[in-house]
Amino acid sequence: MDLLIEKLDGSRYYLSQYKVLITDFEESAPSVTRNSKQLDQRNGNIDFGGWHTDKTINITGYYRADDIDEEEMLREKLYALLSDPNGHYITQLKTTPRVAVERPGETSGGYYDKLTDYPSHKRFLVYTEAPEVELVGNVGGTLLYKLTAEFKTLKLPYGETPVRDVALNDNKASAVGTNLLTNTGDLSANWSWITSISTTTEYNGHPSMAFTSSTQQLPLQQLGLGKLQNSTQYTASFWAKADNAGDKAHTELWGSIGATDFVLTTNWVRYTAVLTSYSDANANSSHSKCFFGVPAGNTGNVYIAEPKLELGTTATTWCPNPADPEYNSWYYKMDGTASIPYSGTVPCNQLEQQFAIELTAMGASSSLSFKIDDTEFTYSDGVASGDVFLLTGFSYTKNGLSIVSKTNKAYFILQPDKPNRITCNVPGTIKILGFQNLYA
Repeated sequence: MDLLIEKLDGSRYYLSQYKVLITDFEESAPSVTRNSKQLDQRNGNIDFGGWHTDKTINITGYYRADDIDEEEMLREKLYALLSDPNGHYITQLKTTPRVAVERPGETSGGYYDKLTDYPSHKRFLVYTEAPEVELVGNVGGTLLYKLTAEFKTLKLPYGETPVRDVALNDNKASAVGTNLLTNTGDLSANWSWITSISTTTEYNGHPSMAFTSSTQQLPLQQLGLGKLQNSTQYTASFWAKADNAGDKAHTELWGSIGATDFVLTTNWVRYTAVLTSYSDANANSSHSKCFFGVPAGNTGNVYIAEPKLELGTTATTWCPNPADPEYNSWYYKMDGTASIPYSGTVPCNQLEQQFAIELTAMGASSSLSFKIDDTEFTYSDGVASGDVFLLTGFSYTKNGLSIVSKTNKAYFILQPDKPNRITCNVPGTIKILGFQNLYA
């Protein structure tokens, strides 16, 4: 076992560098202090709550010296290393034998050469008042000394992970694939010339195409689709329903290649088809198209919404094209699906640990509401795309200027074993600056 010492200037030292072999590392629970008051002629106390004050870590180790002069030199270095009034971080390096089990007499000697050390998942910001060194005796012609030290935590009474910044951008594009079609959330942008747009028959807030009973097709080149790749598989998907059950919708590549018909119901259903492009020059010619539409013979209107075309053979959830005006609002929307990856065992209070939240707005609003689980921060003035908010729990700025007077001065606490989900009325990107996990 070993102990890593990290000074506040970033320098690192191992006690094994000073010939110290650590044999014991004992960590206490955080001590609890309570605030209570007893009133005359009233049984018991009035409890005003409690808090953690500090944590104690005790280490024991041994080192050898060839003579008294060498021991004095080692002792001076150890005292200077450990008795730092500014404090330092300590990390336990746990030991695992390379050979866990062996028969008696199978090997001899070299036990310590078979040991490997690996760091604990946490470290402690500590100080020690007085490391103690005690002579054990003369062993094999060398002096053996026992080192003991009691460390107490500075600042927070917890084990900590190293500070880091965490970006919480929602990787929706890689998760759901790229829609090769533009303006599929607002079909009126370039579909009105071929068929009517039904704003009263919507799916998921998006207007649908209302195809009549006659044969109508919509070439997807009208939706920003470029030329197709040769011998390439695409997946088309859309939501559809019909006035009359049994009517049909279809999607196809140019001509009859890959045509697929779907029998509809009067309820919205999602349909998908894998389509393959030509293997020759026709695949990327100006005639290459992909269609959504209806065949002849339908008895009523057919409604199609949220069409999507994507590379590959897997249909993923609808999304706007990156060139669509609504893309930022969709991609950067914080609706409680994104969460902060906190894995500590005790609450991480923003006022104590002092992490900060950086929100970069990707949309506009007349006010701001930002929530982590049930705690809400509010800002009562306008928000423009590109505004940068920095929320520390005790100071609040927008683009570097203080906005404290227009906020509710909320601060956040990351809770263990809870999702710590983020909800915001303005789309944007989130960074947690100075993020740490804390452990009791």
